[in-house]
Amino acid sequence: MAVDTNDNIYIADTVNNRIQKWAPGAIAGTTVAGGNGAGSSANQLNSPRGLAVDTTGNIYIADVNNQRIQIWGPGATGGTTVAGGNEYGANANQLAYPSGVAVDTSGSIYIADSENYRVQKWTPGATEGTTVAGGNGYGANANQLASPSGVTVDTTGNIYIADTGNSRVQEIVRRVSTVGGGNGEGSNANQLNYPNGVAVDTTGNIYIADIYNHRIQKWAPGATEGTTVAGGNGEGSNANQLAYPNGVAVDTTGNIYIAD
Repeated sequence: MAVDTNDNIYIADTVNNRIQKWAPGAIAGTTVAGGNGAGSSANQLNSPRGLAVDTTGNIYIADVNNQRIQIWGPGATGGTTVAGGNEYGANANQLAYPSGVAVDTSGSIYIADSENYRVQKWTPGATEGTTVAGGNGYGANANQLASPSGVTVDTTGNIYIADTGNSRVQEIVRRVSTVGGGNGEGSNANQLNYPNGVAVDTTGNIYIADIYNHRIQKWAPGATEGTTVAGGNGEGSNANQLAYPNGVAVDTTGNIYIAD
């Protein structure tokens, strides 16, 4: 999921191989990328997952099974590959099931390169990426990641990673540090269980889609534990419940959007 500055919601409709845009108050979505069946042509996607939208309305899509990141401009009928697209692999110009994407104010793209256990940074126009986190094999050390699935970047360039296999969220400034979880799988306030989506608001609060705990956790800057701000009442479909939430976004007024 992603939310733009006008509160339009963008949803990676994975099994339909399309991106849907829902305007505020809409009762139906509009396809703004893909929707032409699973495939690798410029007008197709194959199991899209991660999403980001920049201030000019360009949509960045983690096109998982095509091992690439696609950018679709407003009104475009096809996408352009801006990272990967060179088959599955671990070289600097390759990706391995990229599942999350973020973009900063300078147009650099950050990719949760899931099966390479790393986050890659691609600057505008680059033909290959640079590893900015992980890349040292699957593991739980500070220089390692375990199947990262989500990534976001704040306005000052700090990077936040949903390090799914380690049940933690990692922050990169000039070093990597744990800013959420990291105390084993569990449901205590200082724990997470299979975190996937991650978002950051303008004041540095981190929002985490804590899948197996059926909740959204908010971690304030420097906190040693999180606060449940949505769900946390067991798996279910009631208004106060969630069932395996795997995406989260937050708008400029603090409203939280959850892929339930």
